[in-house]
Amino acid sequence: MHAEHEALLRQLHAASRGSDGRFDARAYLRTGSSSINVSVPARRKIARAWRAAHKDWPTSQVLELVDELVRGDTHEEKTLGLLILESLSPAHRPFGPTEVDRWLDHLVGWAEVDSLCQSLFGPDDLLGDWPAWSALIRKLARDPNINKRRAALVLLTRPTRTSPDARLRDLAFEAVGQLQGEREIILTKAVSWLLRSLADQHREAVSDYLETERGRLPSIAVRETRAKLATGRKTPAKASGQGSGVLDDNLG
Repeated sequence: MHAEHEALLRQLHAASRGSDGRFDARAYLRTGSSSINVSVPARRKIARAWRAAHKDWPTSQVLELVDELVRGDTHEEKTLGLLILESLSPAHRPFGPTEVDRWLDHLVGWAEVDSLCQSLFGPDDLLGDWPAWSALIRKLARDPNINKRRAALVLLTRPTRTSPDARLRDLAFEAVGQLQGEREIILTKAVSWLLRSLADQHREAVSDYLETERGRLPSIAVRETRAKLATGRKTPAKASGQGSGVLDDNLG
């Protein structure tokens, strides 16, 4: 293990909130990794401090450490590595489809997959190397690994929400069409998330898609996307104290 990896792991253990028998982190996160139970804000603080102390590190060396963290035994190591990736400025992010595919081999569950796929890549990233990114997303959508299938959808949420580009729209509908028949929550919620993201730039197309495909779409995707089209939210406003559950709010 790299010395910096060991040092970061010690910091994670020091920031642990300890075990809580009332909450099963592995079940909630749907990860196969063990959990140290470190909050996301604490992980972000560790990542920022590490990056500030290692500004002189070549990007290639940072990526070697990230590779090792992503292969770590715990959920917190994996997501800390991805937070360190976030700390790299866009001009110093020499990674793309090849690296994403490799990192996804070691990520399980919505929180780990989304930490990589939702925060790091915007429309300029995907459109800047469209042949490679579109090929990866099509490959992921057909992968036997359910986590990679989720990644195919989540990679498109931020780009489609912020760009009207028809290439992103068409690939998003293609990916939804490929995966809308699956009924695992890790995918049904991602289908809903992507349709709701599309609604910001392609409202009419999403409305038409719901009408055409409503019998094949997961019911949660139909319900949440209709709510988004009608109210701007994925769920209608509820009376105080009757908000949606934690899982519903965090799976996309």
